[in-house]
Amino acid sequence: MKCPKCGFQQDAGTECLCCGIIFARYHSEAVLHPRKAKPRPDLAPPAIGPFRRFFRICRWVCPAGIILVLFLILHPSSPPRVEASPAAAESAESKIAQFQSSIGLGTEQSLEMDESELNGWLRKNIALKKPAGLKPAIPQNSESMIELAKTATGGETISNESLEQVQTSVRDVKIELLENSLRVYALFDLHGMDLSLELEGQPVVRDGYIKLQPSSGKLGSLPLMAGTLQRATARIFDAPENKEKFKLPPNIRDIRIEEGRLVVLSR
Repeated sequence: MKCPKCGFQQDAGTECLCCGIIFARYHSEAVLHPRKAKPRPDLAPPAIGPFRRFFRICRWVCPAGIILVLFLILHPSSPPRVEASPAAAESAESKIAQFQSSIGLGTEQSLEMDESELNGWLRKNIALKKPAGLKPAIPQNSESMIELAKTATGGETISNESLEQVQTSVRDVKIELLENSLRVYALFDLHGMDLSLELEGQPVVRDGYIKLQPSSGKLGSLPLMAGTLQRATARIFDAPENKEKFKLPPNIRDIRIEEGRLVVLSR
């Protein structure tokens, strides 16, 4: 037999002739206090490579990111608090009529309107879509909502059909006049759902056309990145189907925001 402690080879017996241990006592202690087996390198689990680890993370992060983007897009932002009374609309129309009659007298003329007058004139002269609920909503599928999320994050460009649909479904427009800039808030009816768009920036006049130089914006409650904001603004003001809508009369020289008031200057 072989001694379990020192490995000495001997004939059968009750104790080791080399180290003197009693075999029965040694086996009982081994049962009560077993030795921990050392880990074998050949049985260790294979290490996860960086590519597989990145794939596992993206498999969960990407769907969660798309869901978050869709939630922010479909959650309309709060509209600005602007007043637009009938008296303010009448005051704006009176100022516009006086400004038009004074053009051509040989001197520079200016038209100034405050926030209440501007929004009152817009509400009275812009035809907006009727409130939601007057006709059944068109169901929206997951593919179209994912495309909308890609458009908002700058992944794709909105198609002409979608742009025309948004243009013809405007439900509300409000303009908030800041110190030297403005914030445009528009609420759309997109497939029976409310979708808001905010653009903040300075109005500029270039080659007889009015444009917006954006500084920030939001689609729903999702802040737009700088590149997406520039593309969206250019798509609105520079597209061939929209550009002529922003052409100013030849006698208008400049439009600006000064101390929270809209100022229109003639030539």
